[in-house]
Amino acid sequence: MKLLILSCNTGGGHNAAAAAICKYFEAHGHCGRVVNTLDFLPKSTAELISRGHDFAYRHIPLIYGAGYRYEEKHASVPFYEQTLRGAEGLREYLTDYPADAVICVHVFSAMMMTELRHNWQLRLPTYFVATDYTCSPGVSDLDMDGFFIPHSRLLDEFTAAGIPAEKLYATGIPVDEAFAREENRCAARDALHLSGEGHVVLLAAGSMGCGPIRTLALRLEHMLGNMDQLVVVCGKNRMLYRDLSFFFSQNSRVRVVGYTREMPLYMHACDLIVTKAGGLTTAEAVAAGVPLLYLNAVPGCESRNIAFMTRWGYALAAEDELHLPGLLSDCLSGAVSMRDMVARRKNEFPKNAAEHIYRLVTRDQAGFSAESPTLP
Repeated sequence: MKLLILSCNTGGGHNAAAAAICKYFEAHGHCGRVVNTLDFLPKSTAELISRGHDFAYRHIPLIYGAGYRYEEKHASVPFYEQTLRGAEGLREYLTDYPADAVICVHVFSAMMMTELRHNWQLRLPTYFVATDYTCSPGVSDLDMDGFFIPHSRLLDEFTAAGIPAEKLYATGIPVDEAFAREENRCAARDALHLSGEGHVVLLAAGSMGCGPIRTLALRLEHMLGNMDQLVVVCGKNRMLYRDLSFFFSQNSRVRVVGYTREMPLYMHACDLIVTKAGGLTTAEAVAAGVPLLYLNAVPGCESRNIAFMTRWGYALAAEDELHLPGLLSDCLSGAVSMRDMVARRKNEFPKNAAEHIYRLVTRDQAGFSAESPTLP
């Protein structure tokens, strides 16, 4: 089976989900390929979208959030126009790479496939993976054979948006299997050369290193006990990494990390992760069984993630950075039970999302005609 996974280079979460799906299919003898959907647009347009998204996300989060709320209530004409521009390039790509099925991990790529299905009569099994704990803007307009969503508690939200219930599957969000692997905390700390005593607090801001990480790191460092440690993961934000590395260069209780492939180990080693509410970071923390404490750094889909996770007691959230130290203190002192939070997630969250997606897609594939998809 040849699988095409369409992602979008607007942050690292979508690419991480795509990689997890691809890895699982390939491990079971299938051919998978991950493609950035923005590549089907003119280069200047693709760079504008990617860099514009990153800039707004990092530097003007309130405006980013306002744009998200607007799209929730209104169709975005410019966004749809770009979809139309990219659909022709995607069609040509599928001619050269005749996939047996397509999985979209971003609404932009799913819109392109919807365009091909409606106006080009493309007959090809196509699926959408929701990577946030909400029904995002534009999802209601998609024409897919299946929708893989993060949790069964979201079924009503997706059906209210017009998605047929029979097309919804609560698979969870696919993450790298290393996050779900059983890992002894002491062994993880040893592997990372962290102390086995005291608390380890992980401060992370996603792949782009967003949010008030500088001020948070300073606040949290003052709260550490003598045996406690703070690990700050800056992602791809090189300026943040440089500044914090210099500031904490003489502080043995604070470790500053740039972009790292060791996030599964860091999650298994820590007692608590303080982070913005990205969908993939959330799914990774759930898989790793680490307590979550959110800071609402970027309004929009992340606000929806916070609302979902806190409503059902799966995570905690501080209203702002001023309230965070007190809430963190309650977590580490035991005044707030982190075990209950993790146990609740363990009992109620779907596990092995990539495996579920694999089984559903291959099951459907057996039911489709053996003919190659037709491209008019």
